Amino acid sequence: MSRVWSVARLTFAEGVRMKIVLVFLVVLLLLIIRMPFTLTGDGTLAGRVQNFLAYSLAALGVLLSLTTIFFSCAALAGEIKDRSLHLVVTKPVSRFEILLGKWLGVNLLNLVIVVLAGGAIYGLAYYLQGLPVQFQRDRTKLRETVWTARVAAKPIEPRQQIEDTARAEVRDRVQRGELMPAQVEAAVRARIDEGRRKWRLIGDGEERYFEFQGLPTPDREDAVVQIRYRVVAVPLTPDEIVEVGWVFCDPDTRAWLSEPLFTRERSNDTHQFLVRAQPVIKNGRALLLVANPPAPGPKTGFVFEGDESLVLLYPVGGFEANLARSLLMITFRLGLLSAVALFFSIFASFPVACFCSLAFYLVCLGSPFWLESMGVGAEGMPASIDPYGVIGPVVRTVLGPLVKIGFPDFVRYDGVRLLIEGLYVPYVLVGEAMLRTLAYGAVLLLLLGWLIFTQREVAEVQV
Repeated sequence: MSRVWSVARLTFAEGVRMKIVLVFLVVLLLLIIRMPFTLTGDGTLAGRVQNFLAYSLAALGVLLSLTTIFFSCAALAGEIKDRSLHLVVTKPVSRFEILLGKWLGVNLLNLVIVVLAGGAIYGLAYYLQGLPVQFQRDRTKLRETVWTARVAAKPIEPRQQIEDTARAEVRDRVQRGELMPAQVEAAVRARIDEGRRKWRLIGDGEERYFEFQGLPTPDREDAVVQIRYRVVAVPLTPDEIVEVGWVFCDPDTRAWLSEPLFTRERSNDTHQFLVRAQPVIKNGRALLLVANPPAPGPKTGFVFEGDESLVLLYPVGGFEANLARSLLMITFRLGLLSAVALFFSIFASFPVACFCSLAFYLVCLGSPFWLESMGVGAEGMPASIDPYGVIGPVVRTVLGPLVKIGFPDFVRYDGVRLLIEGLYVPYVLVGEAMLRTLAYGAVLLLLLGWLIFTQREVAEVQV
């Protein structure tokens, strides 16, 4: 193990001296220092802090990713080209120890930079959140929606029940001869979408229970629950105003926990209201009764439009721990990129290794876009509208799993979006990111890369 750390220390020292690394670090430093005084957001203090956090952490992630790729490629491909690696392989150190040491050295440098940059970002954000405000509600908004870590819970949707009902209805239509077998999957998807919308639809004078499960305990007794919602009137009323009745109930007995609250807000806009958390959440569950009061005029219903149209939010932690988890996920991503860059450097020249690593990085960044463009998840799409025609199912069967398995979704494993919205970055997501990045990179580099590296002739061992 001492030989591995010797290689790691040499790699770390090389990175500190490398000019391209210093250039990226200087640019990053200038951006972080400059951003707090140039980004104003929407004019509120919360918007200013959100803008700074979003751009500074994005700059940290992108610039450090590029630095990692170039440095990792130079750490191996560059040494092979100028034959400085000959001095190492002729020593009593194995190829595996060389790869592991270089990977550890690159990521040790990354860890130091992330810690220092993260500390600077936190310090500047802390300075911004302490600035004076004209209205106290601006500071309250910052504290409740940005400088916190909130759970965002959505009601449990009876997906299995909706899907079973949809398939039964489609099966009946096929038996009656109304549908061809090739149209079954498209019809099932349409019926599922219709069933989900019907579940969110509350007609005139109707009411529906929405249950939330798996809720962690609020971080303090006086915490408040924020209900964020967006309803659309069906049909739209002349004044575009929708009245909704709300009351939280006991999840076990369905007894009301308070008197109903009635809101009158504009249709198709996002609104919110607050209630106390402790009486609402019981054993990780909450039950919300939503009612549509009978209208004196024409009957009007409303529907919660979209997956994010009814969300329960409340604090479960602090901003500092949330920021640390977001930085940790950035570090995991850098660990994967360094492994990929070192892997390509084993058998490719420096420019080719950089190009391949950058291509890998871009595919991972755009993974949701690539999957959507291939139509993954759109099974049963008619060949007439399928971008790949009749071979569409085959293309998706082959390329879909390849993209999902071979290219981790960097959009999913990014805590910055959650952080700037004041949403809790869960440890489950951090652990998943570690497995999909660090573990994947370790297997790629230390298994496949080692096998290739052992077969490459670098220098004869001198005895």
